[in-house]
Amino acid sequence: MHDTTETTAPAAPQQGTHQYLLTLQVPMGGGFAVGSWTGTWTPHPGTTRHDLYLALRDDIARKNPEYGDASVLFFDVQSNQI
Repeated sequence: MHDTTETTAPAAPQQGTHQYLLTLQVPMGGGFAVGSWTGTWTPHPGTTRHDLYLALRDDIARKNPEYGDASVLFFDVQSNQI
């Protein structure tokens, strides 16, 4: 008789079909503050890169008001598949 133990790893969190990165800069205290936000996202059919850009800017400004009028240093969105 064999005793076998089977274990399973926890499921990986669901990821979106696209990955984005947005880096913003604001003047602060005689210098600058720079913040970057990254994540994954699955767009609805017909959604554009600009739609995501605007949604990210709105969300960031709501959560971090100091970045409301920030300058964009970098923005990219690409397929999340290698």
